[in-house]
Formats: sequence, C-alpha cells, structure tokens
Amino acid sequence: MATAPRGDYATLTEEDIKHFAGILAPTSILSSLPPFNHPQSELNTYNVDWLGKYHGRSKLVLKPKTTAEVSAVLKHCYNRKLAIVPQGGNTGLVGSGVPANDEVILNLANMANVRSFDPMTGIIVAEAGCILENLSNYLAPHSHIIPLDLGAKGSCQIGGNVSTNAGGLRVLRYGSLHGSVLGLEVVLPNGEILDQLSTMRKDNTGYDLKQLFIGAEGTLGIVTAVSIHCPPAPRAQQNLVLALPSYNQLPEVFKLAKTHLSEVLSAFELFDRESYELVCHHTGRRGLDENEIGDSECFVLIETSGGRAEHDEEV
Repeated sequence: MATAPRGDYATLTEEDIKHFAGILAPTSILSSLPPFNHPQSELNTYNVDWLGKYHGRSKLVLKPKTTAEVSAVLKHCYNRKLAIVPQGGNTGLVGSGVPANDEVILNLANMANVRSFDPMTGIIVAEAGCILENLSNYLAPHSHIIPLDLGAKGSCQIGGNVSTNAGGLRVLRYGSLHGSVLGLEVVLPNGEILDQLSTMRKDNTGYDLKQLFIGAEGTLGIVTAVSIHCPPAPRAQQNLVLALPSYNQLPEVFKLAKTHLSEVLSAFELFDRESYELVCHHTGRRGLDENEIGDSECFVLIETSGGRAEHDEEV
C-alpha cells in the first residue's frame, strides 16, 4: 500500500518529549524516544489498525486524562507544527485512527468518566474515552439506552462514534448522532477549549456549532466530552429473519416493514448468503432450516422494540 505524503510538518525531538512529560504523568506517555525508551513494539497496538491493514510509524503515544491536558498537548503541537492523530478505540475500517506516517498519537482511552446522568430527562454527559458498551451498562439500571448500537460496542469509544457519525444498527428508530447529540466539548487545534456541552434538548439559540464536529473525524478539533439524549429502554423486543429468493425483493419488503411495523420498527439489517454460510461454518450451527431457505440470495433481520410485547406481536 502506498504511503501517504508526510506534509511539511516538524519532526518530533527529545525536547518535545520532555515538554509533554511536564504536562502528563509518566504512565500517560508511551515513547520509543529518550528519556522513556519504550520498545517500538509496545506502540504497535496504536500504530496498526485492528485489521492489520494500515501501519503507522509514530514514536509517541499520549494518553491524557483531562480536557486541560488535551488542550496543553494540542497547543504545543500547534506551536511546533507537529502532526497529530486523535485515536479512540481504533475499531475503524479505513485507517483514519492510526498514523499515516510518524504523527503523534493522542489516545483518549484515559478519559472514560461519566460526568452526569439525569434520569428525568435521559441526558448523559460522558467523556470521549467511554466505551460504548460501558455506557449501555451504566444506563441499564436506570432503564435507559444509548441510541446507538454497533458490533464493535465492546471496544469503540463514544468520542470516536461521534467523530465518525456512526450510524449503527438502530438508526431507523433513533436517527443519527446529529440528532441525538445535544452538546460537545471540543479542543481546537490551537488548544482552545470550545465548551458547547449543552444539556438542553430544545435549544434554538445561535449557531449549532456542534454539528461541524460530528462526523469531522477530528479534523476540526478533538472531541473530549459529549452530552447525548438517551431514550427509555424498550420493554419488549421481537426479532424476525426472512430468507429472500432475490435481492430484487428487498425494496418491497422494506416498504412493507415500515408500513405495518411503523413506530416499533427498530432495525432492518441485510446480510447475503455468503455471510450466512460463513457464520454457520465458524459456529458449527445452522440458523435456519435448509428447507426454509432453499436457494435464497440474501436474508433480512427485522427487529421491533416497544413498550408492550402484546402490541408488538399483534403488529
């Protein structure tokens, strides 16, 4: 794979490392340069994406614990013209969470605190390094859910979810993060902290600046905290798998699902025959009776969720 052009950026020096050591605790710095001299292999987890497809050559990983520390790091990088790549759970599939060359890696895993949750409004304020599944577990006793569900929920972080505008499995029910996110705390490239961490759901005042950062992948600033409106947890869920003889039937099936399931439709997911066979092969189990699927080209998983199981079953 061709290497991306490095750009006209400064080269990291020992003086830079010493400067960062004055900002962060020693346990928050991982570097193959003096005075830390960690083996370069210890940085592989951060330099390589989880598919092993993209490989960076960073010699420095910084793991701040506070927004103030992020601000101080970015201010120095801005003044020195050091390239930096923000990193969350590193679960992406396109290599955007790892260096293209030797950029400084700013990993947000240490910023994993839930700052507040209001059970009346369902609004949670969480730091960017919170793992999505941990947030779901935090909300469960309060009978609320995060309006986002992903296959990588056990390792992806909410800051990365917001920065990539992750859609997830239930975007049909709860919409995109552009609607669920109420506010953001962002550190701009020059180190300035932009506090737009609103917890007001109906706010029509001024410019909605947070929308610029949702899906911007850290190019405009690094998200350090998020406020999200969380819906009540559904009391009933139903799942149905349909085997379709042809892809051509998909539009009509989707239309019927929306028409007849209406407000309880929460997910409509497609998977092809090859994916089905791979799952069966690796699990050693057949999900459906062979007589039922025949020569089907694809499958649809339909999920409903609502407040009363009897109503959902009637629908």
